[in-house]
This record gives sequence, C-alpha cells and structure tokens, in this order.
Amino acid sequence: MQAVIIAGGKGTRLRPLTERSPKPMLPILDRPFLTWMVERCREAGVTDILMNIHYQAAQIESYFGTGEAWGVQIRYIQEHSPLDTAGAMKLAEPYFSGAPLIVFNADILTDLDLNALMQAHQDTQAKATLALARVADPTAFGLVELADPKNPHSATQPVVAFREKPTAEEAAALGINTINAGTYILNPEVFLAYEARQPLSFERTVFPNLLRDQKPVTGLIWAGYWMDLGTPAKYYQGQLDILQGQMPWRFETSIQKPIPQVWVSPSATIHADAQLAGPSFIGEQVRLGAGAVIPAGTIVGAHSFIDHPLTPGMYPPGTLVV
Repeated sequence: MQAVIIAGGKGTRLRPLTERSPKPMLPILDRPFLTWMVERCREAGVTDILMNIHYQAAQIESYFGTGEAWGVQIRYIQEHSPLDTAGAMKLAEPYFSGAPLIVFNADILTDLDLNALMQAHQDTQAKATLALARVADPTAFGLVELADPKNPHSATQPVVAFREKPTAEEAAALGINTINAGTYILNPEVFLAYEARQPLSFERTVFPNLLRDQKPVTGLIWAGYWMDLGTPAKYYQGQLDILQGQMPWRFETSIQKPIPQVWVSPSATIHADAQLAGPSFIGEQVRLGAGAVIPAGTIVGAHSFIDHPLTPGMYPPGTLVV
C-alpha cells in the first residue's frame, strides 16, 4: 500500500499555536506529531508516503526531506490554493502506484491498528474502508450509518449512509454514534471520475457518490483511543492522556523518568529545589530554577525557563516564567 498524509491545513482552530508552525508539526511531547505519523506508517510496513502540504509547507519539507532518516520515501504534493481533503488527494494521482491508498488526516491521535484496517479492506474487497469511532456526543460530527448499527459484536460492517451533523433530537432518533475517524483506505480508481485542481470533499462528495453508484464501502469500528487534536483543549488533553497511559506512546529511549509519571528530556536542567509532580513532561533544553513548582498535568515545551510555581496546563516552547 501507499500512504497519503493530508497535512496542508492552516489549523485555524489551534491559533495562536499555528501562527508560526503548520498544525501537524506541533510537538506531541517529545517530537512533532507528523513524525509520529510517519513512524506509524513504517511500523505497519507502508514506506511509500505521499504528503499533501500547503500552509507553511517549507517547514515540513525541510524537516523530513526524502524521508530516508525515517526509513521511508516521502514525496510532496503542494496545494497552491485549498482544494479540500479529496481535492488534495486528486493532486497526488500522478504518483499513485495502483496499490490501495491508506489516507490520514494529520490531526488525529489514535491507537488504531493499521494492519487490522488493511486486512478489513482486503477481506471485504471494498472500494473504500473507513475507520470509525463511537462518540458520546455525535452532534459535532457527520455520522456514518452502518448496516447493523446496534450490533456490538460486529466491528466490520457495510456503510449504508452518510448523514450531516444531527441535532440532539435527530441523533437520539437515529440511534447512530459512529463517525469518520479520519483514517481510511481507498482504491485509487475512485478518483478517476473527478477533475484535478478542483475542490473536492470526501464526506460530501466522494463517499456518498460511492454509495450512490452501489460501490462497496466498509466501516471498521475502532474501540480503542481516538482524539481529534484540532483545538488547544484537545491538543492538551491528548498529551495528558499519553502521560496517564490512556494512549500508548513510545518515548525516545533518552527520555528519563526520575519519579513516577514525570518524563524529562536528558537535555533539561533541573535545580535540586525544584518541585515536580506527575503526570508531567519537561521538554528539551528546559531549565527549572529553584523556585519552579511543576504540578500534575503540566507540559513544558522545549527551550523554556521556569523559576516560579505554575498552574497545570500546557506551556509552549520558549515559555519564560520567573
């Protein structure tokens, strides 16, 4: 398979964090989020990666280069004007090998088993296979209706409809709480019917048209961890969930753990009188002075200097608190 990572968005909901950085390059604890996505592809045996870039594209391209340092091949497809998610995919069509495409939205933190998704696509011979998540409040999302939505024992089912964001009353009447979880596998021929360099949406056009044309679409319900990192609150919560063990994460081997649930970069300097409580994370080149008090639920970004008690939360790289 080939991977396609949709990484061109401006991340407007994450401002001001994205004013100087593209959304997928924001750090998740010890490394940029996009690094984790590339590593996931490699671990699943997918080493041919097409990366859609647009906003502050040079940052991404200069960081990853050819991908050789990560054991993959990365080629870049740059949008010069926003084309929506499927329009960005259509731009990449000249690079398609003919193999199925595993597509990622670059703002989803999940422990989804990529091999299980690939196996479901192969077993069902679908044109598209979507990872789905169950959510407590479906009113914020478009819904994906399955053939047997109330069957708790069937993780893989045919998709029968895509529905717009419902009201609370509509959601209760429908009894549907499955949403597109932002990872899917597509056969490349699904793009043949569409014109290049035109805006195109998966949710509003491509997926509904497959059902209209009676092409098989499969949903795989993932019961594990899933978080859309698109707002500052969710971006912080995702990292806190990692520290609390709710989302699996493999830290770099050099990260130290001096006390339970406190992770410290080896380049950080911590005064003997500084106080730390977990869960918390101390990033690269951070200096904690004698007056620093790091309470539970604190994430201190790289190159920060703290010499004063903090309140729990996320402190972006370069924070100065004295």
